[in-house]
Amino acid sequence: MIIDPLQFLLTAQTPLGGWGYQLGQTPVVEPTCAVLIAARDKSHETAFQDAVEWLLSIQQNDGGWGINGDDLSSCWQTAWAVWALQIIGEEDNAIQRGLDWLLKEEAMAISDLDDLEAGLKVAGIDFSLRGWPWQPGESSWVEPTALALMALASAGITNERLREAIRYLENRRCPGGGWNVGNPLMFNTLVPARVVPTAWSLMSLAQNAPDAILENDITALETEMVKDGGLLGLAWGSLALKTNKRDIPKDIRAALVENQTSDGSWNQNPFITAVAWMAFQEDMLV
Repeated sequence: MIIDPLQFLLTAQTPLGGWGYQLGQTPVVEPTCAVLIAARDKSHETAFQDAVEWLLSIQQNDGGWGINGDDLSSCWQTAWAVWALQIIGEEDNAIQRGLDWLLKEEAMAISDLDDLEAGLKVAGIDFSLRGWPWQPGESSWVEPTALALMALASAGITNERLREAIRYLENRRCPGGGWNVGNPLMFNTLVPARVVPTAWSLMSLAQNAPDAILENDITALETEMVKDGGLLGLAWGSLALKTNKRDIPKDIRAALVENQTSDGSWNQNPFITAVAWMAFQEDMLV
């Protein structure tokens, strides 16, 4: 059993309405959205409506979101906002504007044949495939691609842009299963899988293309969770296993339980606390 983290999160909420990565920090889209998703059953309560209002207040004119209220450039955190608003059933117009921004967001794509051949030789990947970048116009990366796919899945969207991103994730898979931030190879040297990119990829594929998941991906996730050992990796990995209808290993669950503090938090960190709380919710198949 865990301590209900709700009171900690309410105490950690900033006067503006959102949450930061640490106590007392300025609110940021990512931890705010993670808390809203984790507390989705409480989203009608005043504190969480305040968070929604803050999130809506910083939506850009182009429909996207920056990192926080001071960031005037839309970026990858748009996917977090769309995902959270969709999960808690808020603001159809804001969601649609965010979805439009995501679907129009351009990632760098390479079409020159020499460059494509070089990419295959050096990194073992197809540079013509587009996922999503951290910032518009830049190269695609695994984590923002997976996050965008989760946001699109929450809205029930299926189109060629999404299907190409799925192919992108399949192409970026590490040879032994799982994902790192980008390239599975570099000059014929394997780049190992990492917990968070693997967890996010597995969650996004479970929602969009479950047949694309390999058993090696699950094995890689469980192996890297133990190697990593960090609370955020354990929490995301546990949530990915649940999303794929797999049991969370007892030692992983025990490690998360043992590291919860008496105030209901994990490391007094709203973001880690929200993700860990998701992992312990029996019906949290996002």
